[in-house]
Amino acid sequence: MERLQVLVALKRRNRFLNLSVPAYAIYLGIAGVVALLVLGSLLGSFAVSRLTDNGRVGQLSRENTNLKAQVAAYAAAMDTFRQFMAKAEQMDNKLRASISLPLIPGDIRLMGIGGSEPPSPEPRVDAMLRRVRFEQQSLAEIEGAVKRQELRLKNVPSIWPVQGWVGSGYGYRRDPFTGSRALHPGLDIVAPTGTPVEATAAGRVVYAGWKAGWGRCVEIDHGGGIKTFYAHCRTLKVSSGENVFRGDVIATVGNSGRSTGTHLHYGVLARGNWVNPDNYVLTQVSAN
Repeated sequence: MERLQVLVALKRRNRFLNLSVPAYAIYLGIAGVVALLVLGSLLGSFAVSRLTDNGRVGQLSRENTNLKAQVAAYAAAMDTFRQFMAKAEQMDNKLRASISLPLIPGDIRLMGIGGSEPPSPEPRVDAMLRRVRFEQQSLAEIEGAVKRQELRLKNVPSIWPVQGWVGSGYGYRRDPFTGSRALHPGLDIVAPTGTPVEATAAGRVVYAGWKAGWGRCVEIDHGGGIKTFYAHCRTLKVSSGENVFRGDVIATVGNSGRSTGTHLHYGVLARGNWVNPDNYVLTQVSAN
């Protein structure tokens, strides 16, 4: 059997120690060291892997916590928006009632309308989006109706043409010139000579000039079959064909034509018939 001879010198005693080690023992020792190195490497890799897994688990746990917080915030936002939509729909119906549009029942609103968007994975979101689209259409309808009503109101006589007091109202009376009973087709509003006369609504001047009995007068067409008439004026500030707006000065108070004193005769025609101007003013003036 091969053996390894090792000579060890001991200086302090001046002696030599001769060791004889079998060769297989050397080989076993080397193999053991290599095994220890391999085992250490494996254990190190396992430890690193475990630490890495623990880090990933921690990251996933934090992400899960953040997602839970986001879901809670989303649910709270949905509740708030649902309450907002309910109030908006109530106000929508109030607006509809104020402008004579038909009201929309609640079940129709909840059903909503279809759309071109792909369905959402969350059914509550789909339902809310349908309600929002439905409300957009309803508000567009309301806006259109309001604009039409605004346009109509701009052309409806609604103010007094001159500041003064009513000397004679609309209706049958004894004619001051003939003494017979006759219809007085308007209001005689007494005011100082030269007082500005204003158009009572927007429209187009269809006549501005002299008429027998009425003197200097202005007639304005407001559309929709409504016209206003201003007579016995001193001066005229507009000409036929002009467009005027509510409040524009069109003449001044005078005593022209067949008149017993300085005043403005104001009349309103609806589809060619004289009607009471009191029905077309928002405030009252004093009566004599």
